[in-house]
Amino acid sequence: MKGKNWLIISAVIMIIVGALRAVGGIALLAKGNQLDTEVPIIASDMQIYIVSIGLMIIGILFVYASTNLVRKYSKKCWNLCWIVLLLFLLMGLLNGYLLFGQPLDQGQKINLTVAILVGLFLFLGKSALKTEK
Repeated sequence: MKGKNWLIISAVIMIIVGALRAVGGIALLAKGNQLDTEVPIIASDMQIYIVSIGLMIIGILFVYASTNLVRKYSKKCWNLCWIVLLLFLLMGLLNGYLLFGQPLDQGQKINLTVAILVGLFLFLGKSALKTEK
C-alpha cells in the first residue's frame, strides 16, 4: 500500500475519534453528573465544564490536524497529528482523574489502542509527505 493511503486511513480514524470526542464533550456539558456512565461521575460542576470544553477542543484539533494532513501532505501537518495524539492521551488521563477519581480505566485503554493504531499509520505514511522548501 502506498504512503498516502496510510495517511488517509489515519486521517479517517482521527476524524471519527475527533467527532466522537466532541459529541462526548457536548453530552457531558449538557447532562453533567447525570450522564450515564459505567463508573459514576464524581466531579464538580466546574470540573465537568473544564473536561467537556477540553473534549470539544481535542475533537476539533483531531479533525483540523487530519484534514490538513490529507490536504497538504506536509511534515508540519504530520507533526501536528502527533502532537494532537499526545494531547489526546494526556487529556484522557486528566479526564479520568477529574471525572472518576482514577486516571486509568477501560476508556484509557481504548485511547491508547487508537493512538497506537493512528501512530502506526502515520509512521507508515511518512514516505508520502512532501518535502518542504
